[in-house]
Amino acid sequence: MSYFEYILEKRPVIAAVKDLSDLEAVPKDKVAAVFILGGDIFNLPKIVEAAIELDKLVFLHIDLVKGIGKDKYGMKYLAEEIGIEGIVTTKSYLIKEAKKCGLITIQRLFILDSSAFDSGVNIIKSSQPDLVEVLPGLVFPHLADELSDKLEQPIIAGGLIRTQEELDFVLDSGILAVSTSSKRLWGKEY
Repeated sequence: MSYFEYILEKRPVIAAVKDLSDLEAVPKDKVAAVFILGGDIFNLPKIVEAAIELDKLVFLHIDLVKGIGKDKYGMKYLAEEIGIEGIVTTKSYLIKEAKKCGLITIQRLFILDSSAFDSGVNIIKSSQPDLVEVLPGLVFPHLADELSDKLEQPIIAGGLIRTQEELDFVLDSGILAVSTSSKRLWGKEY
C-alpha cells in the first residue's frame, strides 16, 4: 500500500477545487488531498503553493490546465518546478510520462455504458496508472465487484456526488476514496 492510499483510507474525501477561492474552503483536518481541476500556467503556482501550505497532497487534472505542455516536458515541469504529487488525466500517454517523472498517476475512466466499461478496462490495463478514478461516481457501487475483479489499482469515485447519502453509499461500496467539488461534503467525519 502506498503512502497516498494509506492517507486516503484515513481521510477518504478528496476536495476537487477549481481556483484559490475553492481552496480557501478546504478544511485543514478533514481532507488530505486536493484535485486541482483547472487553472493556467500563471495562477497554478499560487494555487499549488496555497494547497501545500494547507498541508494537502496536490494532484493536478492536467487535461484541464492551460499553458502547460501535455508532454514529457510538461510533466517534468510540474514535478520539479510546481511540486505536485501527481496528475489526474484521461490520456494514457500522459500516465507514462508522469510516471517517468516520479508522479503518482490517476487515470479517469468514464463509464457511460458497457462498451465504455470494456474499453476503459483495456486502457487501464495497458497504461497501468497507480490509481483509477471512476466517473460518474454513483455508478461505482453497481459495478464494484466487476471492476475490482478486472483492475488491480485502487479506485476513486468522482463526479455527481452531491449529498451525504450519496457519499455514504459510494464509500460503503468498498471504494478507496471519493473526489467531490461539493464543499459541504469536505468537512464530514468518516
